[in-house]
Amino acid sequence: MTKKLFFILLIPAIAICLSFTDDWKQLDLGSFKISIPKEWNYEKEQGEDSFIGKFTGPKYPLEFDCSSMGYANPLISTEQEYLAGDEWKGQSFFYKVGVIYTASFNVKNARMEEMKKEGITDSTLLKMKVDTIPDYKIKQIHKPTAEQAKKYPKDDYIADLTYRDSTIYVPIEIPVPTKESNIRIDTTDKYIIKTIWPKVTGEGITGVYIKSRTSSFNFNLVGGGLTAKEQKQALQAFKTITFKKK
Repeated sequence: MTKKLFFILLIPAIAICLSFTDDWKQLDLGSFKISIPKEWNYEKEQGEDSFIGKFTGPKYPLEFDCSSMGYANPLISTEQEYLAGDEWKGQSFFYKVGVIYTASFNVKNARMEEMKKEGITDSTLLKMKVDTIPDYKIKQIHKPTAEQAKKYPKDDYIADLTYRDSTIYVPIEIPVPTKESNIRIDTTDKYIIKTIWPKVTGEGITGVYIKSRTSSFNFNLVGGGLTAKEQKQALQAFKTITFKKK
């Protein structure tokens, strides 16, 4: 007989006191357990590749996505996640006017196409040069210097990018939701846990994103526009989540 175990997520306290009374109830939803206020209710929803549902009771429901395939949205990025991601990057860095850029394996074919269009057999006579898409390197990402801050007053970081013998400086602005949220990262031996709550109560999301350290499993539970009481309840509920493993 297969033995089922629950692994408890030990999320450190987030400046609130966790105390449960008769006003709370525990739900066993199969994939996970959670304790929620008694006035909240669970509603199952139809998901194709994930187990999804919501908890109603607050003015705006808290919705969850429990996915063994990694489909749960990671919610708001931390500054570090945003800087390490691709959203601020672009292929147009180091592009020059009068040059057609393509993948390295396609340069020869693209050059032949241009020669046919122009009716020439000597590639040195091409009006539009053909080159590989610049494979630039990120030398460093840093806070703007005083001079750069004057030039880019709305930007939070500068990326120094290098390609061949050239260096350019790309300004990066951290997204507003990241700036307006408290984001805490905690870890256990099995999970990475990201807890989010707005710096101004009611003006943002309150949520938790949990990712396995050893598999594609991930999970989120999130609601927006929560009152101070609902936000506190949600943060308390996040601490009670346990996942079932076979």
